[in-house]
Amino acid sequence: MARDLEALLRQIDDERARHLVLGKATFEADGGKLFSLDFWAGAAINRSLSNCFAFTQMVRTENYLAAASLVRLQLDTFLRFFASYLVNDPHEFTTSVLAGTEVRKLKDRSGKPMTDRHLVDAVAAEFPWVPSVYKQTSGFIHLSDKHVFGTIQSVDDDGVLSMHIGSDPRRFPDELGVEMAEGFIAATDALCQYLQGWAYTKENPQLVESARTHLGES
Repeated sequence: MARDLEALLRQIDDERARHLVLGKATFEADGGKLFSLDFWAGAAINRSLSNCFAFTQMVRTENYLAAASLVRLQLDTFLRFFASYLVNDPHEFTTSVLAGTEVRKLKDRSGKPMTDRHLVDAVAAEFPWVPSVYKQTSGFIHLSDKHVFGTIQSVDDDGVLSMHIGSDPRRFPDELGVEMAEGFIAATDALCQYLQGWAYTKENPQLVESARTHLGES
């Protein structure tokens, strides 16, 4: 395994500390008072950390198909937590989700349903890489052409087709691993940025309200 790839995987391995700090900051903010959004944040932190552990294992064992799907799952975690920033009342949003309503059936403050496509478009201005990563990894979630081509090992000039079931190191170049790891890290960083934003808002409601008032008057 190339040194650059292993360095990226170690970076993901080390995410445990950041996730625990975020969780502590979230649940201890404002004297430990709990809001509905805290449950959504806690779920995002927990899922993200689980994905981190799984992703590095999959890459190190050269399980390409599973690793690629985890990039998409990590991006999904970010997008669905980001959705709470698009509504007028994030606590009401979370309460609806906890009651079983799918995020895609809820509407943002402009009245648009928060489908995956809408969430991707909404976040693209701040994170231009999201549409590309979303498109490239979505095919790994459902059985698709990506899985079909993932079983084809070679096609000879005479038309002989070779297929392979199971892990094959030759089909998992380090360059591909680096690309997936970078996408995974980018999704994790974006999620943590928004999680930190909620922790700060919860701890400093008066500062946030003051800033909103100032912007409204300027």
